[in-house]
Amino acid sequence: MKTGFVNIFGRPNAGKSTLLNALMGEKLAIVSPKVQTTRHRIKGILTEKEYQIIFSDTPGIIEPKYKLHEKMMLAVKSALEDADLALLIVDVKENWEECDTIFSALKLKVPAVVVLNKIDLAGEDKIKSGIEFFLRRVIAKML
Repeated sequence: MKTGFVNIFGRPNAGKSTLLNALMGEKLAIVSPKVQTTRHRIKGILTEKEYQIIFSDTPGIIEPKYKLHEKMMLAVKSALEDADLALLIVDVKENWEECDTIFSALKLKVPAVVVLNKIDLAGEDKIKSGIEFFLRRVIAKML
């Protein structure tokens, strides 16, 4: 059986916990409009006949302002150590540059997939803009 760790990263309220719950088919993580509801890593294990995936929902990436924030960012940093794949969740309404800066600061050593989330809340032009922005970033990093 093949096994892998998929860690979910993103800014607060990007939809990380909602994605984990959807992937697992049940509610493991709290979903709330309140920012920073996830304060530590929440893991879900998906087991199928041929493979097993350990998903890890992490707190939203922020600039720590006090002790609780520092502890939460330690959970994000520890998730970098065991990842085989990183899912980088971006809310379609976020600033692309800021998200890219945050993701670049993670200094990932594993493959990453950018997931443009909440596209039902945006127009087609905004969605295309996000896809094009992140495709350009990927191409730029390859050169």
